[in-house]
Amino acid sequence: MTFTAIVTSHANSAGLLHALKALRTEQTRVPDQIIVLASDTPEIVKFPRSFPGVEFNDVENANDWGHSKRARGIELAVCDWIGFFNDDDSYAPKYIARMLREAPKADVVYCGWNEQPHCEFALGKSTSGNFIVRSTLAKKVGWNDRHYEADGTFIEALKAAGARVVRVDETLFYHNVQ
Repeated sequence: MTFTAIVTSHANSAGLLHALKALRTEQTRVPDQIIVLASDTPEIVKFPRSFPGVEFNDVENANDWGHSKRARGIELAVCDWIGFFNDDDSYAPKYIARMLREAPKADVVYCGWNEQPHCEFALGKSTSGNFIVRSTLAKKVGWNDRHYEADGTFIEALKAAGARVVRVDETLFYHNVQ
């Protein structure tokens, strides 16, 4: 199975640097493709583009919590599975490997997550960092919404399209910690 990491960045070059290093050196399963979709803010435009195997795509600075970036990332993804990463989040080192272990029996795999203060997963309030999706299904459904809870809407659209959803009962994702 191949895996595309879609990394969204708004104006956080330190967080983007951390995310890219973590994907390349901390994950026990390194992504086959990394796509960075970054806002065209001055801080990000100046960000060094010298990471081997990383595709950089500047996008208009849309104020939609990264949803237009994720939609574009889905279009650019070439691997079997897609995961969504943000420049202000953290992931357990085994995140990709553990999530892909469940992939043969699913179309969407999600895990437990937390933030400060502790927050439990709810589909209606999901965040893009705690699930991966089969690429063919993501491309078929598309990331069409731009409102605050579009992550949950995307999962609900995947389920409506017949997605098999599996939960990993481990906290592997930490939201807004960078």
